[in-house]
Amino acid sequence: MTEQKRNEIISRWRAGESIQRVARDLRLARNTVSQVLAVIQVQRAGNASPSRGRPSRLDSYQGVIEELLGRYPALNAKRLWEELRQRGFSGSYTVVRQRLRELRPGSTPSPVVRFETGPGAQAQMDYAVHDIDFTAEGRRRVSLFSYILGYSRRQYLRFVEAQDFATTLREHVRAFTHLGGVAATCLYDNMKVVVTGYEDDVPIYNPRFLAFATHYGFRLVACRPRRPQTKGKVERPFAYVESSLLNGRSFETLDHLNETTAWWLAHVADVRVLREAKKTPLQLHEEERPHLIPLPAQPYEILPVTYRTVNVGGTSPHRVVPLP
Repeated sequence: MTEQKRNEIISRWRAGESIQRVARDLRLARNTVSQVLAVIQVQRAGNASPSRGRPSRLDSYQGVIEELLGRYPALNAKRLWEELRQRGFSGSYTVVRQRLRELRPGSTPSPVVRFETGPGAQAQMDYAVHDIDFTAEGRRRVSLFSYILGYSRRQYLRFVEAQDFATTLREHVRAFTHLGGVAATCLYDNMKVVVTGYEDDVPIYNPRFLAFATHYGFRLVACRPRRPQTKGKVERPFAYVESSLLNGRSFETLDHLNETTAWWLAHVADVRVLREAKKTPLQLHEEERPHLIPLPAQPYEILPVTYRTVNVGGTSPHRVVPLP
């Protein structure tokens, strides 16, 4: 199964679709969809099962649970436990409640009129390039990573040395941690880390980045080429950064710049009153946070990069450089 198909399964399930509907729409067997979701849950949890690898007596009722949830999406743990007991299950209510928490996706956010996206529905990510005259390091070109939540406009910012794959994944994880969760979808420009190309105007996503998105449960959305206005939520704040953060300040080093950026986010950007909402991003984030996808217990593993120098004969020693 392709990584794009796996991402489609987790994205639809996270959006509240039943396993039965996902299987029907994607022309897959329900057992296949269930197995994909189970593997993803194990990866996110960082262990073999909630019972430390021991099989649960509830496992043999997994098909029944999926059928009941498919027919009754709002079924609560007490009713599920009662239905399973009628079918011979002798385990405790606590076990059923825990399993339901693992299987049931978060609630679908309600739309909000004043914003084009509801709480937890969308984030946008992009880079901006800056040439900074550091007082201790001289002039350097650095990139500003930005991840911003569409509803609250609360964002994570960090200046980095490169826009490569490892840096992009690492900063995503830091952004998720900073904001306390993950938006259901994330809008991207056509950066090579995310989009490798197009076929008939359909984006072809980087399978490695798709695997990362699947682990965290969000869907990728590529910005249409030559339509930068679709990324307005992330590009307008770049202008705000230039006028409020960078303007009139000097920085000794890249570390000093990032220390100042963290202070600025907490004491300026997060607490300014947004004109449309009449609230601060921090206040709106409190409303949005319950709608974000929870972070997995096991972070996505970013493997080290291997650099090889090969001579004409094709033989040469290599070194492994761990990612920061």
